[in-house]
Amino acid sequence: MSILAATLLGRSITSGTIDLNSATDKIRNQLRFAQAVAMKRTDSVWGVKSSGSEYWLFRNTNPDNAANEIRVPGGDYPGAGNRISETDLGAGVTLSDFTVFFDRIGKPYTDYTSPTVNTPLASQMAITVSVPGDNRNITVTPETGLVR
Repeated sequence: MSILAATLLGRSITSGTIDLNSATDKIRNQLRFAQAVAMKRTDSVWGVKSSGSEYWLFRNTNPDNAANEIRVPGGDYPGAGNRISETDLGAGVTLSDFTVFFDRIGKPYTDYTSPTVNTPLASQMAITVSVPGDNRNITVTPETGLVR
C-alpha cells in the first residue's frame, strides 16, 4: 500500500506545483514581514507592491520612489537589487498587480498619503500567484490585516 501511495504522490506533484507553493509562501511571508516592521517602526508605513512582472518591499507613502525600496528578506538573487522578478520565483510563476500599505497598528490600506488621507482596504484583497494550469490566492483581510 505504501509503495502504491508513494508512486501516485510522486506523479501528482510537479516542479510547477512546487514552484507555485514556494512562491506563494514566500510572498505571504514577505507581506507579513512588511506588516510586522510597520508595527515595530511606528514612524512610517510599510508595504509591498507588485507591478505584475516584479514586486518589492517599500517604506513611506510612495512605493514607486526607488529611495523608498527596501531589500526583500530572502531576496538575494543575482542582479535583483531590491526587486524580485517573476523569474526569480520559479519557472512560469506569475503574480497579480497589487499594492498594500500597513500602518503602525498593522491595518492594511490600498492608498496611503498621510494618517488623515488614506484608503483603508474595503474588502479582502486577493493576490493571485499562478503557474500554467494552477494558481494560489493570498488574502489580506481588512481592519485586522490578517495575511493568509
